[in-house]
Amino acid sequence: MRKTKILLLATVWWGISLPAMAASWRVNNNPAVNAHFSNFADAVTGAIPGDTLYIEGSLTSYGTQTFNKKLILMGPGYFLDQNDSTQAVNLNAIFDNLTIDTGADGSEVYGLYIDNQAIINGNNVVFARNYNGGHSYSKIILAKSNIVTNCAVIQNYCNFIGTFDSFKGAYNCMISNNIVAAEIAFNQYSTLIVFNNVVKNNVNVYYSVIKNNIQYSGTGYGFYINTGNVFEYNFTIKTVTLPGTGNVSQIVPSEIFVDFDGTHGYSTDGKWQLKADSPAIGAGENGTDCGAFGGLTPYVLSGQPAIPHIFEAIVPSAGSTQSGLPVTIKVKGQN
Repeated sequence: MRKTKILLLATVWWGISLPAMAASWRVNNNPAVNAHFSNFADAVTGAIPGDTLYIEGSLTSYGTQTFNKKLILMGPGYFLDQNDSTQAVNLNAIFDNLTIDTGADGSEVYGLYIDNQAIINGNNVVFARNYNGGHSYSKIILAKSNIVTNCAVIQNYCNFIGTFDSFKGAYNCMISNNIVAAEIAFNQYSTLIVFNNVVKNNVNVYYSVIKNNIQYSGTGYGFYINTGNVFEYNFTIKTVTLPGTGNVSQIVPSEIFVDFDGTHGYSTDGKWQLKADSPAIGAGENGTDCGAFGGLTPYVLSGQPAIPHIFEAIVPSAGSTQSGLPVTIKVKGQN
């Protein structure tokens, strides 16, 4: 039963969608900006389930926040000054901590900069394209206060993804296309798909399908060969031989990634792309690339949400009654 549930997830998790009458609201905590809400908590109170909150970048953190209704949160992304054509205003939507609590089933969160903990206690949650890697204690935690099911944690740049309580599990969840600075670690009550991640130290899970990942540091344990796991097409720096098909040991990271040592001018997340001659190209299941930029949901630089965004704006300081105020903007669509 565990394995059947895992395989079903890949076909259903994208099914989360907005209801027909959902509304959209601007949230900006800069008092000089005329947004719908200047306070995140007020926006949550004012929104109805299914609404979208566009959380705009700011110099001030939105603080520690919790919401317990189905909402879609859209931030601007991160590393905005490092990658091309991101946002005209390179400010992050910063939260100290964010909890997607019980009652927030079906919520989606994109493009936020969460400094400490991102906690997922709701079911059917999509947590994608967010930053959570500022500290060694930065964590994306599933099932902190209750069991969760059918969640997708994908395309994030983060430090840690895993469970907190040793008895509360994350069932039938997808952990895919993340760049992880420490480890992925779930307890034995969790069942997962762990696909196409780049992980520094450890992948420590149970009863899970683990494919197309790259583990690149010699300081951690690597892939734990725990009960119920299926390993296929993974790359590891360790000497251990993983059971299963297509796994590769003793990799040389500088031969895998385009800028592993950070000396070639790539962005913080762009450096983890594969080199043109990387052995991880086409080495995954069905000929996909291994690592975060391969597979069905490739990592997106800077965590840009899948909405159009203004990446350049030219606004004159003054206009005239004859010419008005000519404004030039450049807009980019994002997959």
